[in-house]
Amino acid sequence: MGNLLFDASSLVFLLKLRKLKPLSNSYIHWLTVYEVANALWKEAYMIGSINAEEARKIIDVLRGVVDVMNVLSPHPHEHEILETAVKLGITAYDASYIVLAKNNGFSLVTEDVELRDKARKMIKVMSVSEIL
Repeated sequence: MGNLLFDASSLVFLLKLRKLKPLSNSYIHWLTVYEVANALWKEAYMIGSINAEEARKIIDVLRGVVDVMNVLSPHPHEHEILETAVKLGITAYDASYIVLAKNNGFSLVTEDVELRDKARKMIKVMSVSEIL
């Protein structure tokens, strides 16, 4: 399957599906854990699509998953991240995924359609359905 970098949207999707095998020895951005927690908070507190206990269970699974994943830092790529954000008209956060994937030869896995469309200009991008 190759080296995969998962963003928060793809990680939440896989955690909710309880499909964890693709995550083993794959990669995440160091901020992804916080983004996943925030997405679960939003679903539990703001939207109500899951309850607090389900969110807690998913976080428990996340804690174990992170132990078998590789965590990447955007440092020292800050200039390239900013340049990519400006070039593609996206947030620096989204650009950091593209830069990390590009510089490490990874494919980005995301459920964010807009990010997927923009990132395709620079890297290989796929959705969770393409790796299952």
